[in-house]
Amino acid sequence: SDVANAVLDGSDCVMLSGETAKGDYPVLTLITMGKLCLEAELTVNYQEVFRETLLCLKKPSDVTHTIAIAAASAAISCNASAIVVLTTSGHSAGLVSRYRPMAPIIAITREEQVARQMHLFRGVHPVFYTVPKNEDWRADIDLRVAHGMREGQALGFIKSSDLIIIVTGWSKGSGNTNTMRIIRVP
Repeated sequence: SDVANAVLDGSDCVMLSGETAKGDYPVLTLITMGKLCLEAELTVNYQEVFRETLLCLKKPSDVTHTIAIAAASAAISCNASAIVVLTTSGHSAGLVSRYRPMAPIIAITREEQVARQMHLFRGVHPVFYTVPKNEDWRADIDLRVAHGMREGQALGFIKSSDLIIIVTGWSKGSGNTNTMRIIRVP
């Protein structure tokens, strides 16, 4: 089908045409489309896609892009159950998504608009985080990561003792993603 081929060709998202969306069974069509996407994703060799993507794209010159590659590679190497990305603009989550890790990407943001936009990235599950900022930057990071783990557990991606990848910035603001950690879920 066209939907499955779109997934296999690397599309981030698919959408209904105007005719189909206004047809007699738009909800059933959407459900079927979702199932087709999931089935197609099961046939993808993510390790090979990662290697091919690295070969095709220009070597990154910025830290954020390098961290995104490292996160996708680490997720493959240690069979991580999820990648938790703390992001202000959504850029970091989008970069990780570009390398098509098999692990779902849980992207935590305080920006509602960014959370909506990240739905368009393949494998990204955006979480709009509404808890006020903690004055202690490191404590705030830990709180957001813990929230991401809880969300991942609620979605069924993360279980106790799983390895997960954490992508964060070590200073405040957009454009400062420079840290990747691998942790075992308590």
